[in-house]
Amino acid sequence: MGSLRVSTALAKKHGMLVTMDKCVEKFAGQSARNEIMKGSEGISERTDKRRIAEFLQGAMGRMDGLVDEKVRTEIMENCGFECARQHRAMAQRALAKRRKFKTIDGYLDAEQRKPARGTKLIRKGDVLHQIYTPLTYSKSMRCYCGLLRGLPPRETISPTYCQCSKGFVRKFWEGVLERPVRVELLRSAVSGAKECEFAIHLK
Repeated sequence: MGSLRVSTALAKKHGMLVTMDKCVEKFAGQSARNEIMKGSEGISERTDKRRIAEFLQGAMGRMDGLVDEKVRTEIMENCGFECARQHRAMAQRALAKRRKFKTIDGYLDAEQRKPARGTKLIRKGDVLHQIYTPLTYSKSMRCYCGLLRGLPPRETISPTYCQCSKGFVRKFWEGVLERPVRVELLRSAVSGAKECEFAIHLK
């Protein structure tokens, strides 16, 4: 009966927070999970967006205080991997487009000239810089991640959270290029910058 209650509670929780829950416990342990995710049980898909963002501000602060950087990065990158899996159709469409070009260079040149809406691509040798511009999107927002849409204009969140986006970007480009890439987070709009920037190392 106890396990049934847990399953029901997890089913009601916001799906993306369930993923985070599992990643925190896997890499940091149950004790850290209990502290970091405290309060997440009452957050569902219908919860006010500002409340969700404020919960995540607190959760990232607690994670920064309890877990070392390597483990924090693993936790959030794996959240990003799962997000990429759930949105794999994006990478599949990009892969289909890439295969129409004779070379990867040809595809990347075309993408730089006409990138996806809300992004900029700048290639510098073997490094591709992908820049997110959420503030200049058709409807200005703090972050493309739905969990942070309610973050107030003057509020920031730890860049730890954006390791999730780094994981998403890595899996997206690995799917498109069909080989491993290394990704660095250079700046983050929700951590104080005007844009988000990722460096994708192609070699």
